[in-house]
Parts: sequence; C-alpha cells; structure tokens
Amino acid sequence: MYKMRAEEHMNCKGNTRYDIFTRVLHWLVAIVIIYAMAMGYILHAIEGTRWFNFFSVLNMSLGTIATPVMIVRFVWRFFRKSVPYPAWLGVRKKQIVVFVHEIFYLAIFIVLISGFLMLQSDYNLFGLVHITHPVKTVEVNEFFFKLHRISCIVLGAILLIHVTAVIHHVKGGSRDILHRMI
Repeated sequence: MYKMRAEEHMNCKGNTRYDIFTRVLHWLVAIVIIYAMAMGYILHAIEGTRWFNFFSVLNMSLGTIATPVMIVRFVWRFFRKSVPYPAWLGVRKKQIVVFVHEIFYLAIFIVLISGFLMLQSDYNLFGLVHITHPVKTVEVNEFFFKLHRISCIVLGAILLIHVTAVIHHVKGGSRDILHRMI
C-alpha cells in the first residue's frame, strides 16, 4: 500500500504539477490575500486603538505589493506550460473550474484596485516610501470603499469554495488536484 501511494505521489509530481515560479506566486498571493482579508475585518474591531494605524498601513502596503505580484501571476499563466486536469474530472466540471478561476482572478483584481482607489489619505509603504492616494474626491473614494467591501465578500466566498473543493478531493482519496500547487 505504501509503495502504491509513493508511486501515485510521484506520478502527481511529474507533468501534472505547476512550475516552481507559478507555485510560489500562487502561495505568495494566497497568503497576502488571506491575511489582508482577515485583517481588513479585524481593523474594524481595533479602530481607535494604538494598533489601528500600524495594521492599516501594513494592510495597505501588502495590498500595494500584491498588485504587481498578481499582475505577474496573471500574465505568467499565458506563458507557462499548461497543466492538464486529471482525466477523472469530467468536461463540464473542467469548464466550471476554469470559469470559477477566471472569476477568482477578477475578484482579486477588483479587491486590490478598489482597495487602492478607496484611500482618502496618503500612506508610507511599509513605513519607507510615500504613496499618494490617487483619488481626491470623497464620493468616489466612498464608491470604491463599497465596491471593495462587496468584492472582498465575493472573494472570500470564492476562496472558501476553492479550499473546500481541494479538501473534498483530498478526503475523497484524490490528491492530484492538491499536488498541482504544492
């Protein structure tokens, strides 16, 4: 049994695994997004405390850095070698997965862009580089704040679906979906 699992693991690591650059970008973006989303909601609870400004600037800084990383990730997918889905995944499910991933990318970009456009004041990127807020009209900032909140909820739902699907496949005995990104 152990030998069979080891062979199955080796087969998953062959041409069914993304390149290291893709995997690093995936996990880097995932960590930043999960942290920033959680901290975005925590910021409401710590508003008015001495910690608020620190975590607010950290959140804005991570979002600012995540934006070009996400652009690189998005563009890189058109140049990297494609990794086929497992044969057991039917055509209709593959189409749904591709569609959901496209919506995932869109939601990430909307969250990042609206997060920047909602800013009503300048900040220092990790306390080092001055970043000027691009929109000076309060009504426009408020629109992007609302868009940011809604897109964060959508992104959170898609993230939950994404993680649940991976766990579902792993618990069902199929680790090849997980091995694509680890």
